[in-house]
Amino acid sequence: MTDIATVTSIPIDADAAFDARFTKKGEFVTRSIAGETLVVPVRGRIGDLDAIYNLGGVASFIWDHIDGRATLRQIVQGVCAEFDIARETAATDALQFIADLQRAGLIEPSLEARNA
Repeated sequence: MTDIATVTSIPIDADAAFDARFTKKGEFVTRSIAGETLVVPVRGRIGDLDAIYNLGGVASFIWDHIDGRATLRQIVQGVCAEFDIARETAATDALQFIADLQRAGLIEPSLEARNA
């Protein structure tokens, strides 16, 4: 697995959205099975089986690197290095995936980013 903190060779335009940091929100259970990640939100100490998320390779990589410390820029650079994907494609797809995760209530901007 590529350490996204050490990947710096792929420049991304100075768009402020890529400086954002996110953290996972709420309780959930995750399991990695055959290269994919299953995310099950837990509501009231019970798994919400109506809201199971199945994340494939790139989505799983992004999910694994949402830790409140890595910027979206670093995550995209890691995706490019790990999956040999064009920067523009990775950036567009990552922004869409982050928006989807926010709408689902699974992530939020990190406290560090909100206080900056």
